Amino acid sequence: MDISSIIDPKNTALLVIDMQNGFCHPEGSLARGGSPYLHAWQIVPTVKQLVNVCRQNGVHVIWSLQKHFPDDITRKKHRIPSHLDRAGAIPCLNGTWDAELVDELKLEVMPQDDLVEKHRSSCFHNTTLEVKLRMRGISTLIVSGVTTNYCVESTIRDAYALDYDIVVVQDCVACPWEDLQKATLKNVEIFFGQVVPLAGVQGLVVARQ
Repeated sequence: MDISSIIDPKNTALLVIDMQNGFCHPEGSLARGGSPYLHAWQIVPTVKQLVNVCRQNGVHVIWSLQKHFPDDITRKKHRIPSHLDRAGAIPCLNGTWDAELVDELKLEVMPQDDLVEKHRSSCFHNTTLEVKLRMRGISTLIVSGVTTNYCVESTIRDAYALDYDIVVVQDCVACPWEDLQKATLKNVEIFFGQVVPLAGVQGLVVARQ
């Protein structure tokens, strides 16, 4: 499908999901706890490039930040251990370095950007994202970040249910498992939107100017 008619900077936003130290950095809590992190760390340069391309061409940029709390009693209600319990670590605790964007991307945040704090996998669940998008007249989301098969996919599913057009940048999303990475991207292609490389987004966004 030709998506050149979909990516119009006037009604498109870039969503950068959870590119935080706890998930991405070699010294983050997941890495220190022995959980996979390299997949996330490796896409930092391409996500930075995507942010720059979008910003230079008038696409609004939104950053999501996952925040966890040590005294979150809702997690303790699970009889089946949560993914955090199984990982043996709670990343991105509120108010810590772990919860901050990686330095390479923190420097890219501008005053006109939106930051959305979230506490569950989807960027839409009990957050201000939906109203921010509606206020700006956004109808298309360019999606990047981590983890492809969890927070990224949860957000994509909610966005589709809310009738947004979705473009996923395949070299700007990542997860530790190649089969699940492929499965999510295939799911997007079949049901939820379009999957394109960074170069494809760059060409389309620039071409609209």
